[in-house]
Amino acid sequence: MESNNSFKIASIYIGTVIGAGFASGQEIMQFFTKYGIRGLYGILVASVLFSLIGSFILLKVYRHRIQSYEQLLRPALGSVIGRLVEGLLSLLLLSGYCIMLAGSGALFQQQFGLSKAYGILFMSLITFIIFLFSIRGLAWINTVVVPILFMGIIGISTWVISHWGLTLSNEVGSSFNSYTGNWMTSALLYVSYNSIGATVVMCSLLPLINSSKAAWEGGIMGGLGLGLLAMFLLIPTLIFYTDIHGMEIPMMAIATKVGSPIKIGYGILLWLAMLTTAIADGFVLIQSIEKRMPRYHVLNCLIFCMAAIPLANLGFKNLVNTLYPAFGYIGIGVALLLLFRR
Repeated sequence: MESNNSFKIASIYIGTVIGAGFASGQEIMQFFTKYGIRGLYGILVASVLFSLIGSFILLKVYRHRIQSYEQLLRPALGSVIGRLVEGLLSLLLLSGYCIMLAGSGALFQQQFGLSKAYGILFMSLITFIIFLFSIRGLAWINTVVVPILFMGIIGISTWVISHWGLTLSNEVGSSFNSYTGNWMTSALLYVSYNSIGATVVMCSLLPLINSSKAAWEGGIMGGLGLGLLAMFLLIPTLIFYTDIHGMEIPMMAIATKVGSPIKIGYGILLWLAMLTTAIADGFVLIQSIEKRMPRYHVLNCLIFCMAAIPLANLGFKNLVNTLYPAFGYIGIGVALLLLFRR
């Protein structure tokens, strides 16, 4: 039973982080690929940090019987700072959900030649249906989708390596941008952004954490799994960097080079990855809303999904480039507060 719960917890952890930015290759391009082979060092650092942070938070949730991120923040930060951080985290969750909707729109346009609006509306509809089933839907979708994502990402990366070799088009790396100064800074920002969102989700997993072993195993498995997936995304983006630089969905462009069936298959995998993160972000934010409006579950889900649609129309790449680094810095601040204040 414990091992099953560990896998469920790890799957939700991975599914929360892996979303549109990760599985599309856009996050890997922005935070790691541009540094060439040195991006691998950043991924190794990120994997260790993901494992440590995941285990720490899940153990804290289990030992202190934490059921929401408010219960984690208030005792550590106090009422005033806690409320401020809660507001920032709510904005983080909303922006994360919008990025997944925008990613779905970009995918529909690039993969099927359809309007972005169709992809955004379809994702919004599916997430609304799953939100109605609360944590059962969250757990089920991740335990089914995450293993499929592993097979798909590792499979396409292995295919690329076997056919094109390990000749890297970006060995030296490109110039640093204004947000991330080097591969270490990128790794820290990447982990801080994603882990603060994952922490919020993990605070809602107490019903699944039936032992301390399940907690730390789930954190370690989740962190190592994220590192492994990131590595298998980094390698093909390094090989094809000059061809895919500037594209909204780099891995889809790589899948196109492999062949039409692979392109279609990866498009489905990518959409499922977006779905898991959208569900995780939306699930926690809706839970927070329902503490104030507990009797209106269906209405809360509907309003949340509809309100996110206009923001999603800002565009996938624009949202990733702007919000991810910004919330990375916020994540570092929140993490430091949690570590040094009781």
